[in-house]
Amino acid sequence: MTAEARPASTVVVLRESASGPEILMLKRSGRAGFFPHAWVFPGGRVDDADSLVQHCGSVDGLEAADGHFVVAAIRECFEEAGVWMGRGQPSASLRAALNDRSATLMDAPELVADLDRMAFWSWWITPVAEPKRYDTRFFVTLLDAEQSELARHDDVETVSTLWITAKEALRRSEEGDFFLAPPTFRTLEEMLEYPTGEAVMAAARARKVQPVMPRLDVSDEGVCIVLPGDSTYPSDAPVSGPTRIEFKQGRWWSHSA
Repeated sequence: MTAEARPASTVVVLRESASGPEILMLKRSGRAGFFPHAWVFPGGRVDDADSLVQHCGSVDGLEAADGHFVVAAIRECFEEAGVWMGRGQPSASLRAALNDRSATLMDAPELVADLDRMAFWSWWITPVAEPKRYDTRFFVTLLDAEQSELARHDDVETVSTLWITAKEALRRSEEGDFFLAPPTFRTLEEMLEYPTGEAVMAAARARKVQPVMPRLDVSDEGVCIVLPGDSTYPSDAPVSGPTRIEFKQGRWWSHSA
């Protein structure tokens, strides 16, 4: 029986630097039920309350009915990284209560999530073979220097904070000391193309985002994530770029077939 894909959201948080756009990465706790110890972008499941939270603005390319995905990304960014993108000033006690699930954003009605701060980047759905599945919208946002200094892991779901360029993150992944989930790996590869955070935001606002549900192939040779448009996975909505992400020799590799 195929597990239902739960709605989830992720946000790639950027800041400008002399070396190019830096990305906020958080290391998951070893207790995490999904990719423990992995370096991730802030994110998590969409909660029922996210559809009721006050918000303003909109996200290009996202259906109005899917606004709760953006609110969830903003909430998770505050929960996991301590950065709030909206009107009002949430308290540290609210962050703690959100993390232990004793409160929702509805308990702070003075807060208004600002959807204009976000842009839609991609949409990944976990392969049907997986026991835990997520239907995840990926967003991007750009912080100024002052805002970026507020970022810090929550010591609950995440245990370390790092600002890093996509190039450096991928280099460390190649060396085997920076474990990434496949969508995170592929997103970092996509970020290599852009010289600034502003360029990423502009590209996101011009993108036509379609859902991507990989096929999971497991063999004696390892794990292969096959994307729509591969020679073995015909699709009316093929991905652009590599169509295979393989885990070999302790790291991910992307290529087309």
